[in-house]
Amino acid sequence: MAVQFRRATESDIPELSRLVAALAAWEEALDPRARFDWDGIRDAPNWLNLVLNREHHAIWVASSDARIVGHLWIRLKRNSDGAIPQSIGYISQAFMEEGFRGRGLMKPMLEQAYEWFRDAGTTVVTLSVLHRNWVGATAWRRLGFSDWREELRMDLKPRPK
Repeated sequence: MAVQFRRATESDIPELSRLVAALAAWEEALDPRARFDWDGIRDAPNWLNLVLNREHHAIWVASSDARIVGHLWIRLKRNSDGAIPQSIGYISQAFMEEGFRGRGLMKPMLEQAYEWFRDAGTTVVTLSVLHRNWVGATAWRRLGFSDWREELRMDLKPRPK
């Protein structure tokens, strides 16, 4: 099956919404600490419409047989804490349907995203991956990403009554 890559458009929102929900379900299955507001996920058509119309966001899609099978959502992130560079690229979401994983299909979308970042003057790109997502973390490392910061989490216990 041939796969095509292109920037997402508003007509892609129903399929993108499906993939956003699939990513949320995938992450919840990987780690019970990953939880999503499913009303917010169901509202994806509304917020994706906003995202697609913002200058500092971009989404690419991978399609096969006129069906979207993966997406890459990126954005510019401004550091307001004095860190350099002041603006970095950030990969907000990346997801490929299971039958299309392991075929290097994220790479063509990333190459287009890198050009978008370069056009914006960005020199650094970061992302976050669930600790238990070993497959994803391995894939990102193969694509050139390396460890540089570790994010830790603690769930606060309720106050004693």
